[in-house]
Amino acid sequence: MRQSKTLKICANHLVHHSLTVQEHSGNEKSCVWHASDFADGELKDELFCIRFPSVENCKAFMTTMQEVAESQGEGEENKDASATADLLEKLTVGEDKSDEKEPEKVQITKKLTVGEDKSEDEEPEMATNTNEKGEHDVEA
Repeated sequence: MRQSKTLKICANHLVHHSLTVQEHSGNEKSCVWHASDFADGELKDELFCIRFPSVENCKAFMTTMQEVAESQGEGEENKDASATADLLEKLTVGEDKSDEKEPEKVQITKKLTVGEDKSEDEEPEMATNTNEKGEHDVEA
């Protein structure tokens, strides 16, 4: 991608701890690396190559990129370790049975056929939901 005003080439990617910058084969003034680029508005894995006017500039660029990559790795590991430690402190082993709910009661209605009398003395049957084992508890 090129900058709009100056038309200079630019790249837009993060420097991760896994990033490695290598000297380009056959030329001491250039180096290559792989990164996920977002310069054109979509994320793509790209191979980058850069050539410097002097060997010293190339070596300085490579060492700077390596140092930044290593420092990024240390920061991520520390964050992950502290987050894991916080989660382990909050972790408890034990079952809390205070959350057991009382089964919900529903009324069972009987089907009547033509000619049958419904006895008014009968109370409707009450049933509960199935429990965790799949059993029905019926109360009269």
